[in-house]
Parts: sequence; structure tokens; C-alpha cells
Amino acid sequence: MSNLKQKINRESIKRTFTGTGANKVYSSLFCIVCGLFIGFLIMVVLSPKNAPFDFTMLITGGIKFYGLNGFGNILSMFAPLLCAGVGVIFAYKTGIFNIGAAGQYTLGAFGALVFALKLNQHWTVCLLMAMLFGAVWAAIPALLKVFCKVNEVISGIMLNWIGLFFVNWSLQTYLSSIINPGDSYKTWKLYVYNASTGKYDFTKPLISKLPNMGISNLGDTFSIAFIIAILVAIFAFILMEKTTFGFQLKASGYNRHATKYAGMNAKKNCILTMIISGAIIGLGAGLFYLSGIEEWSATISSALPQVPWNGIIIAFIAQMNPIGAVFAAGLLGVLSTGATATTQSVFPKEISDLITSIIVYLSGLTAITMRFFPWIKKKLSRKKVSEAEQPLIVDANKGGK
Repeated sequence: MSNLKQKINRESIKRTFTGTGANKVYSSLFCIVCGLFIGFLIMVVLSPKNAPFDFTMLITGGIKFYGLNGFGNILSMFAPLLCAGVGVIFAYKTGIFNIGAAGQYTLGAFGALVFALKLNQHWTVCLLMAMLFGAVWAAIPALLKVFCKVNEVISGIMLNWIGLFFVNWSLQTYLSSIINPGDSYKTWKLYVYNASTGKYDFTKPLISKLPNMGISNLGDTFSIAFIIAILVAIFAFILMEKTTFGFQLKASGYNRHATKYAGMNAKKNCILTMIISGAIIGLGAGLFYLSGIEEWSATISSALPQVPWNGIIIAFIAQMNPIGAVFAAGLLGVLSTGATATTQSVFPKEISDLITSIIVYLSGLTAITMRFFPWIKKKLSRKKVSEAEQPLIVDANKGGK
């Protein structure tokens, strides 16, 4: 009985390290290493002298330059990136490409900031409103897809710009009180403002700012956001992989006609998927702006926020797995923070975007890399077998003599 258990354990361990899931991990790691290597070569071409030091700063998140504040900045960027990635993955798992993530993120930021600066609500209320605004905006392309047969990619792209223009118009008109005209028309910071001195009191954050759990040595932007984001990723994984509801959502994405004949409501599942996806992305926007990483600028009408687009990148690097998105978001958080610590006159901060784009491009070749690793394993196993058989052949020859 013990031998049988040991054999079963060995087989399960073998499947863990040689199965499809393991091959996806190896593929992602291979793409990341290749992307970093190509990025390093580009930096060497630009400046052989500065490349080694600046590349080290890049892949370590600039912690040597920023100290503990750098680690806090990484965790601050990690939270919205993770939520954006998980939101995209959740929709993609059910057969929907949520390219409207930027619009949902924009409306989520709008909801969080209005309730934070206009209504002075607690940060929990602001996050809930960010989720609500993102969910409502995501429901629009879902309804158009279900009832009007409009492709969600087309409607999502259009709604991205509609959302951006609506938010900026609102902040410049009837919600102008939450805009600081003396700061390039950005929203007010989440601290008490002294009108007589014209300065913020950074010792008195508003109740809408996310708490830092009493840890002050990681910078002003560090907060509870990264814990919330990780919990959201775990929740999404359990919901999709371990529940009947998640199975129904994925089944609707695989084959809507089959699920219809199986008694599932494919239309309802499509709408619910987009609502949940939009809520998660909107939550990411709330975590970003309520951490005080930066303020919303109401004058930038020609550029959508970068974080939700990076969420799509995270989804592909993570092979559409919410748990994998945790590590992918950490990687992008490190690169984006480290890029600001490089020698800007030689290596602009966009170098991290270049490396990330190379990694994503390689991730798009997953089908090739997924075949590459089993091929290597097969070759190695054949080599081991041939080496094991060699002594037997020699002994047989000796016996024949």
C-alpha cells in the first residue's frame, strides 16, 4: 500500500512539473528572460558604459536609488496593474476580449474621485463607487453585444473615448470644484489644504485616502491597496476554476449554442462577465488614485490612462491565469518603477515599455514555445535512455566474445 502511495505521489509530482500548466510557466519565463536579454542588448548599443548599472536599476525597481520608498512605489503600482490584468483575464476566460478596459478604468477613477473630493466619503465607499462606475460602463458593450449583435471590440474602443471626454468635460464644468486650477487643472491631492498658505498638510490625509497600515517608511503612496488586489486575484481564480457559476461563464465563452441547449442562459452570463470584469478594473482605478500615486489631469483629452493597457499586457504574460497575473503585475511594477531611476539623458523611462513590448510579442508566440519545451524534454529523455542502454550493449558484446 505504501509503495502504491509513493508511486501516486511521484506521478502527481511529475504531472505538476511536466503538464500543460508547467509548460505555460516555462513559456512565460522563457519570454521574460529573452525580453530582458534583448532589452539589455539595446541598452548596450545605446550606451555600453552605462548599460550594466542602469539595467541593474531597471530590473531591481530602482530600490538602490529610491531606498524603501522604491519598494513602496512598486507595491503601489502593483495593485492597479494587478486589478486591470485580472479584469481582462476574467472577461477573456469567457470568450470576451475586454478592450474597453481603459474606459472602465476611467469611469472607475471618476467615481472614486467624485466621492472622495466632492462628497468627502470614506475610502471604502469610494472604492465601491469605483467598482460600480466601472461595472456600469462595462455593461454597455455587453448589452450591445447580446441584444444588438455589436462586436464588443468596436463598442469597447468607442466607449473608451466617450468615457474619457465625458469625465474631462464633467471635471471642467459642473464638477470643477474638485479641480485645482493652480496645478495644471489636476484634481486636489488627498490631504487637507490650507487656503491661507496655499500648501497641503501632508500629516493630515483625507478619510478617502487609503490607509498605510501604520507603515510610514515606504513612502506616501504606500497603502493597503496591494493586499486588496491580491485578494481580488485569489477571488477571481476561485470563482472561475472552483465554482459552478465560473464553469457556466467559461462554458458560455467556449460555445454559446451548446450552453443554450444545456439549459444555461448565455446572454445573462455574457452580461455578468462584463459587469464583474468592469468592476475589478474600476477597483484598480480607485486603488491607483486613492493611493495618491498621481492626480487626474482634466486637460489631457487625447490620451487614455496607461494602466489598463498594461493590464492587457499582464493578461498575456500571465497566460490568462489570475494567479500568474500576480507575478506579471509585480514584474511590470518593478520595470516601471526602475525605469524612472535610470539615467534619463541616456535611457528614457520608456525603455521599460520597450522591454515589456518585446516580452508581450514573445508571449504571443506561446503556441511555438509550448511545443518547444516538450520537444526538449523528449530529446533529453531519449538521451538518458540511450546512455542507460550503452553499458548493456557493451556487456552483451563482451558476453558474445
